[in-house]
Amino acid sequence: MIAQIVAGGKDFFLTDVQAQWAAEMGLIRIGEGVAKIPAPVRERFAEQPWRLLLDMRDLARRQLDDLDPHRVWRTLTVDVPRLRGYLAEVLIPGV
Repeated sequence: MIAQIVAGGKDFFLTDVQAQWAAEMGLIRIGEGVAKIPAPVRERFAEQPWRLLLDMRDLARRQLDDLDPHRVWRTLTVDVPRLRGYLAEVLIPGV
């Protein structure tokens, strides 16, 4: 879902409220998954953007006015792919 939203491009995302809401829900779901990872495990892999993903989840969940679409876009295009690549490497080594 997030890959489809990003594929529309930044200009589309910044003007389409439905895409923004869908992205926010995706970030909530990712954040919920990250929150289930025990803190000691997150600490072992400190190079991952755990705190950012948890903070974005909290902002999206609370629907705060501070949720800047530019910040969401950065998370979608920088942090989520980085985490996805890392998980693919760890969960499916050699692929």
